[in-house]
Amino acid sequence: MTPAIDIPITAQAQISTGVPASVIGSGLRTVVDGLDHAEGVCWSPSDQALYAGGEGGQLYRFNLEGGAVETVCTVPGASMLGLAVDGSGHVYVCDTGNSCVQRVDTAGVARPFGDSIGYPNYPVFDSTGSLWVSDSGDWGKPNGGIVRIDPDGTTERVLEGLNFANGLAIRGDWLYIVESTWPRVIRMPLVGGPTEVVAVLDQVVPDGIAFDADGGLWISCWQPNRVYRLSVDGQLDVKVDDWSGVYAPTPTNIAFAGPQLNVLALASLGTGVVTACDPGVQGSPLHLPIHH
Repeated sequence: MTPAIDIPITAQAQISTGVPASVIGSGLRTVVDGLDHAEGVCWSPSDQALYAGGEGGQLYRFNLEGGAVETVCTVPGASMLGLAVDGSGHVYVCDTGNSCVQRVDTAGVARPFGDSIGYPNYPVFDSTGSLWVSDSGDWGKPNGGIVRIDPDGTTERVLEGLNFANGLAIRGDWLYIVESTWPRVIRMPLVGGPTEVVAVLDQVVPDGIAFDADGGLWISCWQPNRVYRLSVDGQLDVKVDDWSGVYAPTPTNIAFAGPQLNVLALASLGTGVVTACDPGVQGSPLHLPIHH
């Protein structure tokens, strides 16, 4: 693995100029450019920085205001998708190239965490410190699932039969799951039990989800460059809609970021950018277990 380096990808985040009035999204701007197709993005409160992964095994770190991008490490054979951080500053990255979750410590050393997973896509921690991971399966086939990795690395497959399991989020006693090829969002009890349908979408490819502090569920759609907010009373509103594919292109994973969690960061698997917008609400804080 390569040591941490700084690469001059972009000088400063700026609000995009010349955005057509028909493009929806408050304060849309590019945070960084030149990444290797970052599918995932997450906010680290301890670093006050964003992390993103690259198709070539890179783990990037950069400020919400832009500036130089640090390559924390590059894992041989890896392709990095979704990410999560714990309260000790470690980053957990879904690595489809090596079919595992990589745990990257504060020195930038990566080691597999838990057992092998066929197509690990997105991780999220619960309040007990267990890491829930979507195993997407094959596109167009109902063979995706959910895996739980306990703090000691014990790995258990807890759900099967999903239609390309993708983004995850936890609220209360429920795990929320994106099924990209249905397309819909479902939820399952963390203690186990039948799933429930949360929202069925139409003619979109949902990818990432995140909750705001008011209980609204934000759903990013890789196509057609759109982000929804589902309110607690079931109202689905469009918050970002970029018909041009220029200002919020192919949004995959999303994360509330900043000291007040009042910025929404959007990864873009189809391009080299991470963008951001002003959602008008604060994000719900994530679980950050202390792992040694």
